[in-house]
This record gives sequence, structure tokens and C-alpha cells, in this order.
Amino acid sequence: MRILIGCFIFIVLNVILVEAYRQTNGKICKPESARNSSIDDVPAISRALSECGDGGTIIIPEGEIFAIRTPLSFNKCNGCEVQLEGTLKVSEDLHYWESRTIFFIENISGSKFHSLTGSGVFDGSGQIYWDYFGVNKTYQRPPFIHINNVSNSVFTHLKFKDSPWWFITINGSSTNLTFSELVLSAVSKSSHEPINTDGIDTCECSHITIRNVHITNDDDCVCFKNGSNYITVDNVTCVSSRGISVGSLGYSHGLFTVQNVYASNIKMINSQSAARIKVFPGGPRHGPVIVSNVTIENLTSDNSQYAFRVQTCYSSNTSECEEYPSAAIISNVKLINFTGTTSTKYDPDVANINCPPKGTCDLTFVGWNVTSPSKNSTVLCNHYDHPSGVVCTPGAFG
Repeated sequence: MRILIGCFIFIVLNVILVEAYRQTNGKICKPESARNSSIDDVPAISRALSECGDGGTIIIPEGEIFAIRTPLSFNKCNGCEVQLEGTLKVSEDLHYWESRTIFFIENISGSKFHSLTGSGVFDGSGQIYWDYFGVNKTYQRPPFIHINNVSNSVFTHLKFKDSPWWFITINGSSTNLTFSELVLSAVSKSSHEPINTDGIDTCECSHITIRNVHITNDDDCVCFKNGSNYITVDNVTCVSSRGISVGSLGYSHGLFTVQNVYASNIKMINSQSAARIKVFPGGPRHGPVIVSNVTIENLTSDNSQYAFRVQTCYSSNTSECEEYPSAAIISNVKLINFTGTTSTKYDPDVANINCPPKGTCDLTFVGWNVTSPSKNSTVLCNHYDHPSGVVCTPGAFG
């Protein structure tokens, strides 16, 4: 009987291995690091992608640091698996990297980027870029990871450290992507903060799932930008961020839309706004805006400056906003079970809702229970004609 059981197990394991071999065509590539930060390891990784990228597996070994001195494209990873156990570390070449995107993930489908051990790191070496930008505001820092026209793919159990600028941007009609079990962290060791280090930005994309993610940064934690549609966010913790954000929208010509967003189980710690909608004014320089069917549920504010904010004069001067008031259509936006406390910054105010003067502002609050340190819960409003679930006090701005 033991022999029969052993044979059965052997057969089952053999079938599994054969199927795995068939799915990957038996291709496994392990690029080798030069182990010298002055030597670019991108060619070695690119060769592995060329050899094994079509359905194979590329393994970045644990304990190895690969110097990224030129842009790295994963566009040959079609249906492939990138198993990142080591570190992809960006060089500190300020002159070379200005305005250049570092990692490209484009025009692929059915791929998986992950770490079995959880040790895989994309390291942007951001400190030198934050410090330089702190004294030279004209410097164009490099975006970190650009995802464009990617479908049916997974990014899981990875770490992203010290992005020079935005961390992850999803664009190009990307669809059916899952981001899970990720840690994104940008923490400065100097007086120059890691500003504009957006965590995950969804743009022209649909059916994106973001879950079990921890983000520490100095800008939007997760941001739904123009073209975001059917985005699901669950169990995300944001530290020192500027919020779970819709926008900014309407900054140039053309229609701007964000639709069908559901975000739940959000914890915001020491953030600027726990959640916000940010819209530019109307007028000839800006485009029309539609925000519809957005729900943010079970959000806890821990020392955020505002628990919720609507800005319809975003990044604009007051005179322009008075001459060209926003006509944004904000409809079917639900804020459900917001709890916790705000910081002393705007005490006693816990929310600032400056609705579009010429548009619509269909906001519904359910289970709103946020207090300031003084135990007050003042909600500032402007142009919010029929408040639902909160008591408004005049005086909203921004």
C-alpha cells in the first residue's frame, strides 16, 4: 500500500512539474549582477528577458544588488514571471536620470511580478534626488515605474523604496491588474522631504485591484486620475500622505472623468487629507470634469489634518476661480463610516467641502463620526446646497 501511495504521489508531482514545464516552456533565466555599482546590470537583465520573457521565468537572486544605470524595459515579459528576490537599485546619476522614466512595463499580458520570500526590492535611491530638488526646483526628477497597456497581470509581495518622484503610474488603457501585499516607502533622512512621491496613480485604466498595501510617502497615497474606471481598493494603510485622492482633474483641455471607484478599509495616519477630491476651476485653460459613482467606506483618520476635503480651486489663484468658477459634475459620491480624529492643524474643523459653484455636488455621508482634538466636529461647506449626513458650517475654501 505504501508503494502504491508513493507511486501515486510521484505521478501527481510529475504531472504538476510537466504542466509547469509546459506553461513556461522550461525556460528559467537567472541574470548575474556585476557586483559593482559603477557597472550597469540592465543589459544582463535585458538578455534574460529576451531569452525567457516569452512565457518563461526570470529570477533575480536573493541577496544580489543589480545596478540600474539605464532605463529597464520589461516589454519582452509577455506571459512571463519575474521573480524578484534581490534588489534593483537605481544609480545616483542626477544628470543622466533627469526627465527619464526608470522602469517601463508596457504592452504585455498575463505576466506576474512577485517575490516568494518578500525580499524583492525596487530601490529608487531617492534621497539624492529629493535633496537636489530641494535646492533646485527646476530639476525634473525621474518617474519610477510606468505601467502602460498591460493586461491580466499581477504584482505581489514586493517592496518599493525611495522613489525619486511618483512610484507607480498605471496608464495606456491597462486592464485587469492586481496589486497586492506591497510596501511602498519614501522616508527622507534630511530636511528635504520626498515630495510628489505619489504611491499608486491610476490613470487611463480599468478593472484595477489594489489590496493589502502599506504606503509611506509625501503626496497622494492612492490617486484616481483622469480615465480611472472600475477601481477597487481594500485594506490600505497610508502614512504621512496627502490622501486617498480623486484628481487632480481639469488641468488642461478635454474631458476629465473618474468613475466607478470603491475603496474600503482605509487607515490614514498623519496625513494631510484622509480623502479628497481636487478639481481645477473652469475657464478657457481647463477642461470639464465628471466624477461619478465613487464610494469610500470604513476609513479611519489618525491625526489627519482633514478627514475629507473637496477642492474646486485646486492649485489656482482666487481671482481665476472667481472669474471661472468650477462647473464640475460630482455625482453619487458616498463617504461611509468615516471615524477617528483629526490633528490640531484646523481644529475644530474636520472637513472642508468647497463644492463646484456652477456644477453639482452629490455627496452622501453615512456614519460620519470624526472629531478634532477639542472634541468638535465642524464641517466647513461652500455651495453644498443639500448636505446629507453632516451638518454644514459656512466657510469652506480651496
